[in-house]
Amino acid sequence: MTQNMLPHLASRILGTPLMVDRARLETILSVIGPRVGLEPTAMPSGFEPKDHSSDLMVTPNGIAVVPIHGTLVKRAGAIEAASGLTSYASVEEKLLDAATDPAVRAILMDIDSPGGEVGGVFDLADMISEAGQGKPIWALADDAFSAAYLIASQAHRIIVPQTAGVGSIGVIAVHVDESEKDAKEGRSYTTVFAGARKNDFSTHAPLSLEARTNLQLEVDRLYGMFVAAVAAGRKMHESAVRATEAGLFFGDKAIRVGLADQVGTIRDALAGLSITIDASKKTHSHRAALPREPVYMEETMPMEENPAAETSVVTSRQSQPDLHVKSDIMSDLTDQSAVSNVVDLDKVRAEHGQQMRNEAQAIVDLCALAGMPHLAGGYIAEGTAAEAVRKELLAKRADAEEIHSEVMPGDGTRMQPRQSLETNPVVASCRKLAGQ
Repeated sequence: MTQNMLPHLASRILGTPLMVDRARLETILSVIGPRVGLEPTAMPSGFEPKDHSSDLMVTPNGIAVVPIHGTLVKRAGAIEAASGLTSYASVEEKLLDAATDPAVRAILMDIDSPGGEVGGVFDLADMISEAGQGKPIWALADDAFSAAYLIASQAHRIIVPQTAGVGSIGVIAVHVDESEKDAKEGRSYTTVFAGARKNDFSTHAPLSLEARTNLQLEVDRLYGMFVAAVAAGRKMHESAVRATEAGLFFGDKAIRVGLADQVGTIRDALAGLSITIDASKKTHSHRAALPREPVYMEETMPMEENPAAETSVVTSRQSQPDLHVKSDIMSDLTDQSAVSNVVDLDKVRAEHGQQMRNEAQAIVDLCALAGMPHLAGGYIAEGTAAEAVRKELLAKRADAEEIHSEVMPGDGTRMQPRQSLETNPVVASCRKLAGQ
């Protein structure tokens, strides 16, 4: 990590609200702390670089797998590879590619993240919710905490491995007071500023009561937004979300509190999505997502003080087992094409394009045969299928008035409707012959 990047990284962690798991925050601080003059802590190591070179993968039956790994930030530059950061912008780009690609029929978000920055995550969550109106979106939460769980909560269904966890629905901010350390080292800082709040979060002075109050108000505001977004995505009451008290829930416990739908692996997720999109294709469902009912949780005391609270959770998932895809059924489907090698996306797009061209040509031919070539452009622009066009043209022909063609002899011109029978040469000839 280059030295000139350290102040930038520290400014994104210290004195600003974060949506990140507490343990990962301590890990980050233990790594950057000594490099920016902070005392090293006894926190565990593990802030390893992560490989983000993997691109969007699509299974042969059209399921796009979008990886969301590492600590999440609004933007990431040169320090991404060294610090294991993933930007919301890069995640959004992949999700938009999948959502707008006609070859993609469903999206699986493969999430393994402790969360990260607040900036950008709510916009990404809104985009996922909108994209889910057109295609089923599921999430595999192989650890999805804080901001990462906000992303997962916007999926139609959340699958969590038996040793993985979700939750940490909370906001945290850290301020480091180095004033005593500065004094011991003989350093004294004088800050000149305008605006009463300009120097609120200086690390070279204790945090004032006013600054702490303002920071708490911002943390509370963001927490309210976080709770509301999760409640909307999971179809839960906000009180049930708050009752989790930013706790971490693993395996089947995540299901009992309403933060996940199924315990399973990525193979189970792909098999379940395959069933969903196949059912959607047969029923022409606009939004192929398993329904969820509201989840209720008692709020008599915080979760850690009320071990029985988790048993009071009432979920429709348990009372309606037919809505769940059983693990044993999914296991039997793991040999299907849904988990085979990824497809050649360029080839799929080329084939889809050829199909569209063939369909357009068929529509042009049908309109020409029906004597209505001017209708072809409208049908193609609206995406009407050729078979539907054929039926509509037949209906138009059936409803149309019968066409009579009266041809003038000799010059091949059509008789105008205003001509009378008295001046019609064909009628005149017939009368002449009749009078002989």
